[in-house]
Amino acid sequence: MDAKTQQQYAETFHGLHKQGEPLVLFNAWDVATAKAIAKSSLAIATSSGAVASALGYADGEQAPFDVVEGLVSRMTASVSIPVSIDLEAGYGDTPDAAAKSASRVLKAGAIGINIEDGLSGGKRQLVNPELHAAKISAVRNVAKEFGVRLFINARTDPFLLRFGSPDECLNEAVKRAKIYAEAGADGIFVPGLTDLTLIEKLVQLTPLPVNIMVTQGVPEIQDLARVGVRRVSLGPWPMMAAMRVIGQAAAAVAASKRYGTFLQPNA
Repeated sequence: MDAKTQQQYAETFHGLHKQGEPLVLFNAWDVATAKAIAKSSLAIATSSGAVASALGYADGEQAPFDVVEGLVSRMTASVSIPVSIDLEAGYGDTPDAAAKSASRVLKAGAIGINIEDGLSGGKRQLVNPELHAAKISAVRNVAKEFGVRLFINARTDPFLLRFGSPDECLNEAVKRAKIYAEAGADGIFVPGLTDLTLIEKLVQLTPLPVNIMVTQGVPEIQDLARVGVRRVSLGPWPMMAAMRVIGQAAAAVAASKRYGTFLQPNA
């Protein structure tokens, strides 16, 4: 991908985070799913959990980064829409490590990343917000060197890691969002937050566009749009649903000893 196209994709991706009309991302996990999703979507985003699972690894930076980088390169070469990458915690515990990882996915054609503050040393734990802010700042500097307005979606995990009561989790998320915004983040991603009242408070209190991940109990898209959410991610759920369908189909063929609809591509 040439630099001009990559920058155009980056600008397009920023513009998709609209008030009242959130960007809904049906997350991909390989090139085939990215191409299928691209037929009806304005952008592609990966799910680290789905990618790791497809490659035979656990989530949490267990998939080798060389493999992830190769996937990004093949994915961006296969679709003609913006591609954002779940970079987990930056594949390292330092700002330099995060910057190097971001540099590699930028070279591979990505125009956005998620970078999370709930993973350190291979363990699920909230890191010091200033350290995460330093990672974000280092990534922003790398993106400027590339001349790409990389969308940095700062993920914060107080709800996912049960930091405290719902109000305490909200306060922590708001505090971190402000710190990450000052460091150069473009969005705040808060998985595990499902209460619409708290989501609306977060939108009102943070300077960044809010990204909500679909889990059980999450309000409908139109309700999220009404309270100001700018981005909705389906996360690993599409892959999990696809695997259920494949498992059920395989069981049906095994039980019936018939091909079913598999020789009828349009069925």
